[in-house]
Amino acid sequence: MSSLDNPCFECGACCQHFRVSFYQGEVASVFYPEGVPMEMVTRLDSSKVCMKGTEKGNSPCIALTHTTTSGYRCGIYEQRSSSCREFNTHLSDGQVNPDCQRLRIARGLKALDPLS
Repeated sequence: MSSLDNPCFECGACCQHFRVSFYQGEVASVFYPEGVPMEMVTRLDSSKVCMKGTEKGNSPCIALTHTTTSGYRCGIYEQRSSSCREFNTHLSDGQVNPDCQRLRIARGLKALDPLS
């Protein structure tokens, strides 16, 4: 089994395409140390922030890393925001997430199959 068996590891397109915005309460603080590191976000308004690098979209998230051996990975995976936690390759009914599929195909990657 390859270390790149997870389709996200060969792609990372969502982390390079979308603005990753979320409620500022998810940012690490004295009361919530497991949150997204403050130095990795940009304030959007009084209640929302986004990951640095994604402010305008079509640019990689500051937390995205890539190596030829490991592929694409989130450098703060355990601390990632709810918007990242909720974006999956497949929907709850097993169908392929259409946004994920569109980005994969645009990058010339193999289309994903629905889960059985």
